[in-house]
Amino acid sequence: MAAALRTTDALCTDWAPRAPVRLYMATGDEQAVTANTERCQEALRASGVEAPVVDLGAVDHQGSRHLGSNVAATSAIVRWFGELRRR
Repeated sequence: MAAALRTTDALCTDWAPRAPVRLYMATGDEQAVTANTERCQEALRASGVEAPVVDLGAVDHQGSRHLGSNVAATSAIVRWFGELRRR
C-alpha cells in the first residue's frame, strides 16, 4: 500500500505537460483525498504549469460522490476539449 501511495503522490512531479491541464475533484469524495489535487496543482506550478482546479461540488451517482465526480468530470472535460478545439 505504501508503494502504491508513493506512486500516486509522484504522478504530478518531475514533469511538465505540454498541453493545457485541468484538475477535477468533488467535495466530499468518499474514495479520493482531495488534498492530492492541491498537492498535484502545487507540483505542476513548481514546474511552471498553471493547472486550475475544477471543484465539481457534492455530485452523486448511485449513492457515490466518487462515481458522481467521474460522471460530472467526463462531461465537463468533453465540453472543455470542444472549447479548446474552437480556439
